[in-house]
Formats: sequence, C-alpha cells, structure tokens
Amino acid sequence: MKYTDKEIIEAIKKGNADEVLNFLYQTVQFKIKNWILKNNGSEEEAQDIFQDAVLSFYNYVLAGKFNEGKSVEGFVFTIGRNLWVNRAKQKQKIVTVTEEQEYKLDIADENDFLKQSIDEEKAKKIEALLNQLGERCKELLTYSIFYGLSMVEISEKMGFSNANAAKTKNYKCKQRLIKIIDNNDNVKSWLY
Repeated sequence: MKYTDKEIIEAIKKGNADEVLNFLYQTVQFKIKNWILKNNGSEEEAQDIFQDAVLSFYNYVLAGKFNEGKSVEGFVFTIGRNLWVNRAKQKQKIVTVTEEQEYKLDIADENDFLKQSIDEEKAKKIEALLNQLGERCKELLTYSIFYGLSMVEISEKMGFSNANAAKTKNYKCKQRLIKIIDNNDNVKSWLY
C-alpha cells in the first residue's frame, strides 16, 4: 500500500506507525542503501544508517519539528546521506555527492537534523567508551559528568563509605577513560 506524506505523518503522530514505517522501508531503504554502497559503504553499514535515519525522522515528527511541506522520502534520504557522510569522514572514506542525489531542505532543517544525528551517534560512541570501563565506573561517571551530582550524592547512591572514597574512584575512572581515549585515534577524531 502506498501512503502520502501527510498519511505517514498522521500515522506516526497517532501511534499507528508500523505500516507506514514498513512503507518507508520498502520505498526509501533501497535508495539510501544504493547511495551508501556507491560511496564506499557496506550492506551492514547501509542498513544501520537507514534504521538510524528512519528513527531520527520518527522522533522528529513526534517532537513536532517536521515541516509538513517537505517530502518525507527526501527528508529520510537526506538524514541517511548526512549520517553516512559523517560516519565516512570518521572512517576516512571518500564520499561524493552529486546534485541529482541532493534533496533540498531548508538550511535550518538540515543543520538541525545533522546536529541531532551527530549527537545521537556521539552518544552511542560515548556509551561504548563507558562500557569499556565496566559497570561501576560507567555508573559513577554518568552521575558525575552527565547528571552533575556531587560526590556526597554519588557516595550515597553508590554505597561508598564517604565523599572522599567516591572522589578517589571518580578520579581513577576518569584516568582510565582518558587512557582509552588517548590510545584510540578514531575516538580522538570525533570527540575533539
């Protein structure tokens, strides 16, 4: 079944997105996949990028940020393209964009999406870095860095004997994280 852009947006807003998302998989996935394969990507990378693009579009619609005058297909394609360009830069792959492949979005929309997509991708990478530290360090650094909790609050939440014990563990965890970052050039390229 074919859906109009308006029907896709309405279905997502009403929580009946399964069929329209399947429709997007059938119509847009092939285009994104072909574009990524032509630009030094693999089948697996194309699948990951497509899923991330659809998820970003879905979240954008739910947040009420999607401009309903835009083409859904073009919008999802542009998100996928931008995600791949960003990932390819990180992996130092060569990507070419021709005018015929370019879908037009407002500059503000495209910048918003690119920023959101990059932020989501960075969040996944930061999560992977924290996972390398182990559960205890991950939890502690999440509390201290992302939630800004004091060492007193952290010691209470995590069962340390006092704030100084939490502070010492926090320092050691940060040092381990810095060591992981310093030993990985790919991480440094997207983090700094």
